[in-house]
Amino acid sequence: MKHTEEQKRNLVQEYCNGVAVKDLICKYNVSRSTVYEWAKLYKVQANKKTQNIFDYRQLLDVQKKLQKAELELEILKETQCFDTATRKTKLESIERLFGKYQVKTMCRVLKVDTATFYNYHFRRVVKTTYAIRDEELKEKIKLVYEESEHRFGAKKITAKLQSMGEIVSMKKVSALMKEMDLKSKQCKKRVFVQQESKRPCLPHLLHREFTQKQPNVFWVGDITQIKTGRLNFYLCVIIDLFSRKIIAHRLSGQCTNNLVINTFNDAYELRGQPQGLSFHSDRGGQYISYEYQELLRFYGVKQSCSKAYNPYDNAVVESFFSRLKKEEINCGQFEDFLDLKTKIDKYMNFYNNYRPHESLGNMTPNQKEIEYFSK
Repeated sequence: MKHTEEQKRNLVQEYCNGVAVKDLICKYNVSRSTVYEWAKLYKVQANKKTQNIFDYRQLLDVQKKLQKAELELEILKETQCFDTATRKTKLESIERLFGKYQVKTMCRVLKVDTATFYNYHFRRVVKTTYAIRDEELKEKIKLVYEESEHRFGAKKITAKLQSMGEIVSMKKVSALMKEMDLKSKQCKKRVFVQQESKRPCLPHLLHREFTQKQPNVFWVGDITQIKTGRLNFYLCVIIDLFSRKIIAHRLSGQCTNNLVINTFNDAYELRGQPQGLSFHSDRGGQYISYEYQELLRFYGVKQSCSKAYNPYDNAVVESFFSRLKKEEINCGQFEDFLDLKTKIDKYMNFYNNYRPHESLGNMTPNQKEIEYFSK
């Protein structure tokens, strides 16, 4: 059956208006392929007012472009990445939506090379749980290291972390400190040579029993010289062996009897004038002077002295002075007496309140005394 041009145009018009193909086949007595063929060949007037003419192929192209634009807009909304976003941000967004949209499409929309994304996705190093744990530990180690003003080594930092509830070994802390190039302050080890003394013999009551079961049983004291430029100053300290706490200290420009007498008076008053007390020191002239011995007798304090030229009999104080010089004195310059005194006072507070002691089960001196008096 031969159809007129008008019939063909009417069929295409109805097809574009949404009439079903099977209805057109029955109405015009044509095959399905003929309907599609006429639709491609004949133009249909879509809008009589504007006289815009579209054929079927152009209509499909417009629909595809619309779908493409809608998809691109959806991807931009999902990623929240625009031209100002960094490449890393774009790559992370594409990876997050990996599998939801085609990689090629997302890369085109975000203007990222496809090969760049695949290289990022498959070749980048993924941090393991252990690596993440090490990064967290490094932050905590650095915090303790800074708070100690670079004084703590691996052993002390491990003790502080464990006291904070962190489960970590000294070997791990040491390895991480090595990675971060963190080193504690160092000083040269002192070598002592025992010599004979010509001074009178005084009782040695301590016998190196540096562990005491309660406070105010045995105090130990000593004096050390501190050089700052051309000036020399003298620091006198008194330590309670029970808690290793610095209970009194004085700094002076002269090493006189008054220095040790005033330091002991400070300690005796601050500790509430304890009874049954013994005091141990070396055989320095200030400690065996008549004035100092009279002071101890007046307070009812037993005096004990080390053997001649044997600092190991007073090892606790010697160890403290070594730490003080290693962690504070030898690491800086001091402008004057007041500056030195301020730094020493600050260190004493650090020593009593923050620095853990292995002999105390890694507690601080103040923690040790608080534990004892709270029982």
